[in-house]
Amino acid sequence: MVISELNLKELMEQYDIAPMTCFDQFSISLHLGTKVCNYQFPDNYIVTYGERITDEQVSTIELADEYILHSGQAILACSSEKIKMPAGYIGFLQTKGSLARLFVTAHCCDGQIEPGFEGHVTLEICNMGPLDVRLLPNAPIAQMFIFKTSSDQQRYQGKYNNSDKPTYSK
Repeated sequence: MVISELNLKELMEQYDIAPMTCFDQFSISLHLGTKVCNYQFPDNYIVTYGERITDEQVSTIELADEYILHSGQAILACSSEKIKMPAGYIGFLQTKGSLARLFVTAHCCDGQIEPGFEGHVTLEICNMGPLDVRLLPNAPIAQMFIFKTSSDQQRYQGKYNNSDKPTYSK
């Protein structure tokens, strides 16, 4: 069951899930933060899944005013909001519709926020369209839908918890 309207608002207030300015009728709006990461690999480099990526292979940019996401480009960014997902609830991300209609996705596949997660949500932003797209810090980029889980016993304690910047593959 999706938590919506008054129930969502009360849940956000009770658990301080996100700032109340993010409340929407059916979801919580997430906005683009100011840190963006790019992978820095030589041309024709092949990454093996499971291989550790080091800090030296990642370039982090602090956005002052904009980021131009070129056609075919992908970056890691994060929400400007810190999220605190309470036990018994899970969040699922969707790209904001107006951004999706430019063929830009805010997440590729890792679109869930597990119970107990705290931190800024890493977004895998991909431009699959023919146009370059200007992204502005604090622009609404994604929305998180909250669902009730069947149990509230498990809490996320993984390596991406308490993040304050985009996290890359570890």
